Amino acid sequence: MKYQDATVKRMLAAEYVLGTLHGRARRRFERLARERADVQAEVRYWEDRLARLQHRFKPVTPRAVVWAAIEREIGVDKVVSLDSRRAPAAEASTARSPRWLQAWAGMATAASVVLSFALYREVNRPLPPPQLVRVEVPVPQPLPYVAMLHPQGVDAEWLVTVSPERKLIRVSASGKYPINRASECLELWVLGEDGKPRSLGVLPNDGSSDLPMPRGVSMPKDPTLAVSKEPIGGSPTGSPTGPVILATPAQRVS
Repeated sequence: MKYQDATVKRMLAAEYVLGTLHGRARRRFERLARERADVQAEVRYWEDRLARLQHRFKPVTPRAVVWAAIEREIGVDKVVSLDSRRAPAAEASTARSPRWLQAWAGMATAASVVLSFALYREVNRPLPPPQLVRVEVPVPQPLPYVAMLHPQGVDAEWLVTVSPERKLIRVSASGKYPINRASECLELWVLGEDGKPRSLGVLPNDGSSDLPMPRGVSMPKDPTLAVSKEPIGGSPTGSPTGPVILATPAQRVS
């Protein structure tokens, strides 16, 4: 691979930081990063750039049922400490008179009768009807598809995150692509299993934006994202009408 090429080096660093570079390719890149300062600089650039994306998400306190599901999943048991009880070591007094002994014996017998009767009633009491408790266990959503779109020869870049299960496409743009913004736009496409392109929406010129996943459009097993130049507002035919400026695969975040 041409590691001297600036575009190749930048794309590999971005995929490495995103976690989409796997296997021997990742190990080769790690060895290269240990030996070359320019590769290390690219890795630090993408770590700093992508780390800023996490500040756009607000922390959400999970519901109590989520913690209950986590504790049940990892097998955490609640330990209840019981106080030790000491049985008093009472010694019978030999100096007590027989009348007192008889009185205490009579009281103990009466108490045992009352206790036995209460225990009998408690044992024979009908059981209450069972109560059903509904526990909602959240189902984890699959991780999104991620792709870094970078046309050759320009400084424009788009970080695209596609979450089909959430019906959401998130795009973060930087740099500028040379188009006439008054009459042209850039449109994002996904190639289906049949090879036919399907529109995912118009790319933002700068900043970040969320696009709804178009109805009827699904992500294939190994999706490829493409960008074409179109009239303002997008393709009027539902298919690319202008030149396709790039095409790159998208991968599930691991």
